Amino acid sequence: MLIALKESVLQVLLAVISAGFFSILTNYGDKKKVWAGNLLPGPHQGILYLCCLPAILLCSLFQYQPPYGLPSNLGIIPLAVGVMYGTRRTSFVLAASALTGVLIIAQSIEMSPMYVGTAFILFPFMLLHVKFFQRGTLLDKKLVIFTYVVADMLLKALLPLLWGKQNISVYIPDLLTTFWNVAVGVLASFTVVSLMHNSFEKLTLRRDVTEFTSKYLIEVDKLRQVMDLMPLSLVTLDSEERVIHMNKTMLELYRDFDPYITLPEVVGRPLNSLYVFSASPVVNERVAKALEGEAGADFINVSPKVFFSSFLPIRDKHINQTTGVIIALQDITELETLRSELGNFERLSLVGQMAAGITHEIRNPMAVVRGFLQLMREKSPDSLSHYYRIVMEELDRANGIINDFLSLAQNRIVEKEQCHLHDIIRELTPLLWADANLRGQTIELKLEDHVTMLHLNPKEIKQLLLNLSRNAMEAMGEKGVLTISTHEEEDFVELEVRDTGPGIPPKQLEKLFQPFYTTKTKGTGLGLALCQSIVERHHGTIAVDSVEGMGTQFKVRLRRTIPTYREHSETPVINSIQK
Repeated sequence: MLIALKESVLQVLLAVISAGFFSILTNYGDKKKVWAGNLLPGPHQGILYLCCLPAILLCSLFQYQPPYGLPSNLGIIPLAVGVMYGTRRTSFVLAASALTGVLIIAQSIEMSPMYVGTAFILFPFMLLHVKFFQRGTLLDKKLVIFTYVVADMLLKALLPLLWGKQNISVYIPDLLTTFWNVAVGVLASFTVVSLMHNSFEKLTLRRDVTEFTSKYLIEVDKLRQVMDLMPLSLVTLDSEERVIHMNKTMLELYRDFDPYITLPEVVGRPLNSLYVFSASPVVNERVAKALEGEAGADFINVSPKVFFSSFLPIRDKHINQTTGVIIALQDITELETLRSELGNFERLSLVGQMAAGITHEIRNPMAVVRGFLQLMREKSPDSLSHYYRIVMEELDRANGIINDFLSLAQNRIVEKEQCHLHDIIRELTPLLWADANLRGQTIELKLEDHVTMLHLNPKEIKQLLLNLSRNAMEAMGEKGVLTISTHEEEDFVELEVRDTGPGIPPKQLEKLFQPFYTTKTKGTGLGLALCQSIVERHHGTIAVDSVEGMGTQFKVRLRRTIPTYREHSETPVINSIQK
């Protein structure tokens, strides 16, 4: 009896070892990403095969045949588990491998195949119950395996009786041993099924967790990409006001204050340690309110920039608490600058309209005054003519200022026509030569042969060229050289006016085109502003390049519209007149 007990316990261990190894190997193999479906098709079929086949063979190898009663062999349990949990291909491969091994073992230990091969008689019936087993509950699975264990033992008991290998009178006295083997088989089958069920539940749970984690990481990556691509500067804080994440826009903004900082260095730092936020006291108040669940917005001034900031609470719906804050910053520095300039422009526009109206009305009484001065001059003695001349020159100067101011203030549409820039230059050349002779200066014309005709207003271009040339002459001393040149560059015709004067300091260059800014004693400061206005009305650009001690060059670029050329047979014109 004790021997039968020992052998039964050994058979239980050998049968249960299949489920134990399956649990261990699936857990280890899933971590190493080695096992899944590598040996046989389907998930973990290779592990199932490797665990069940040795258990079947070991149960047959250590089978115990008592003098009386049923033999002790629980190989039916790993066989039934392999068939029920495996695919059709796994079932056939396992059954064929196990049957071959069992027959070899039976022959080597001189045991009748009738005892070791009964489980394989039940194999076709097992295939019929696979779908029921896989869809059933845990109790259904236990009952299915238990049924096949009992059926296998009945076959082991009935086959010797049917074939006359055993006397029934001898079989009955050892009935207790038979019932013991049945009870052990039931216990072993329930244990194996429970272990296999737990193993598959762990595999399913691990697979679901892996899929969920993968989807979560993908969504997190998408969210971060969206945050990085947004034009807003975003900062995410936890409940302790520490930085969780900062998008690229915010990081680039912060690098204006700390050029070498990186994202890992920012994450985990308190918000008040970041200069952008510590510089504004309103931030702490808004963040505290956001952590209480109140969203808000405010302006943050961090010189020289202005930000519109939004403070949004992050809520966890499961616990109904605020777990963090999102701060969104929008740089509105340019918008605020434009708004301020727009206000100034509106005020200046109103002042300009008023001034234009006033100056226009002033010209009429000035004309009357000048007319009466001329009459008084004719009737006055010659000793007073000097004073009349001074007064009339000042009136003419005031009238010139009014004309320039009106030209600058009026945003009128000019009429343009197809004309050649060289014609305008040659028309003004005698007047410029006359001024140059009086000053003892030289004029050089360098006009390119083939220059496109332009859509211009000749009157305004004459005024532009005259202003630039006279400014250059006034800036030069005696024997200075004024150079006027033209050439084409890509889609533009360039007009250059260069002098050999003392040059302009860099500080003055920035204010050169501002109205009423002048360095001359009797200058009005409207000449270059008027030049810029004329060029802009012709959709061109004007630039100045000056080096102190070497002279100044004004470059006007006018876009060509029609590719029409003026052919010149002569060589480039270079005219020089000296005093």
